Amino acid sequence: MPRFPVLSRVPAMPRLPIAALAALCLAAPACTRPALATPADPIPPTTLTPPAPPAPPPPASFPLMRVVPKGEARTIAFFASLFPDCSSQGPVVIRTLEQPRHGSIELAQTDSFPRYGVGSALAACNARKVPGLKLTYTSEEGFEGLDTFRIFVINADGTGYESDVRVTVR
Repeated sequence: MPRFPVLSRVPAMPRLPIAALAALCLAAPACTRPALATPADPIPPTTLTPPAPPAPPPPASFPLMRVVPKGEARTIAFFASLFPDCSSQGPVVIRTLEQPRHGSIELAQTDSFPRYGVGSALAACNARKVPGLKLTYTSEEGFEGLDTFRIFVINADGTGYESDVRVTVR
């Protein structure tokens, strides 16, 4: 007796030419698109690191150039944060980024006249004293020449800018 039983009850399959088999395969949905190998489980979207946001642009930098007599303290700038009606938006804050090499600076809250440009919407405020922050520079004893320092100005509305200050002492 054979080891494997012979299946005699299965009807014989008709022999079809290869072209007919291909036509039958194209008609069957399983044959039209062969199964592709898929990679291992993809990384779930929640574990992907989002791209880093673009770096903010550096703050604007405005030069400030002044001339100061040697041996004298002089107010070289006045900073105010104003509304169009010339009322104060709030205090201005100044951070010193780099100290002067041949002198010193002092900041003081005071009322003074701002100096807005002729075309500015705030030019009318130049005619009245407003609250703000004055910047005074004093040179070292006997120093004559160019001194520089850097400040960062933060306005009451949250805007800010750097200023490279150049003081010529004469």
